[in-house]
Amino acid sequence: MNDKFNSLSAERQKTIINGAMKCFSIHGYGKASMADIANEAGVSKALLFHYFETKKELFLYLWNLTADKTRESLIASGVIGDKDFFSAMEKGLKAKMDLARSWPWMALFAVKAWYEDDPEVSSDITHSTDPYANVDGNTLRLMYPETAFREDLDLSVMYRDMYYMSEGYLWHEMQRGNIDPDKMEKEYMEFLKLWKKAYLKGEKV
Repeated sequence: MNDKFNSLSAERQKTIINGAMKCFSIHGYGKASMADIANEAGVSKALLFHYFETKKELFLYLWNLTADKTRESLIASGVIGDKDFFSAMEKGLKAKMDLARSWPWMALFAVKAWYEDDPEVSSDITHSTDPYANVDGNTLRLMYPETAFREDLDLSVMYRDMYYMSEGYLWHEMQRGNIDPDKMEKEYMEFLKLWKKAYLKGEKV
C-alpha cells in the first residue's frame, strides 16, 4: 500500500505507472533510472521520489500491481472455479491478452520482471513465481475433475511441458521488443489445440 501515491487521481497514477513500466521494459531494472522514469512520466524526479523512496520500491509496486490486475482479470473471466483444465487455460489467455490491450506496457514489463536477474530485486520476483512451476499431477486432477485426461498420462510431466514451453515462448516474444496481444493470442490458441490432441482422451494428433 502506498497512500501517498494512491491519493493521486487515477489518470495521474496511470501516467506515472505507464511511464515507469515503459522504462523498466526497455532498459531493465539496472539501467532504468529514476530520472528517466520521471521524464517519461512527465513529473520531476523530486516528485517521483516523494511517492517512491527508492527505485526498488517503485519496481516492486509495479510488480505487485501487475499481479493484482492479472488476478482481477482472471477472476472476472471465470477462470476460478472452472473444472476443465483447457477451458480455464483459454479463458486465462483471453483475460491476459485483454489486459495487455488495456495496459500496453504492462505485459512486456511483466515478462521483463519475470526474467529480471538484478540481485536487488530478483529474489523478490522469484519468491512470488516459484509456486507456479511446481504443480503436481494430483493437484491438477483435483482442480480439474471434468477434464478427460488420458489415463496413461503423467500430469506432472504434462504440466512441466506446457509451463516451460510457455516460458520459452514469452522469452522469444520479449526479444522482439514489444508484445503483440493479437498475435500472441492467435499463436497460443494453436498451442492449446495441439496440447488437447496430445493429452486428452479420444483426441488424435
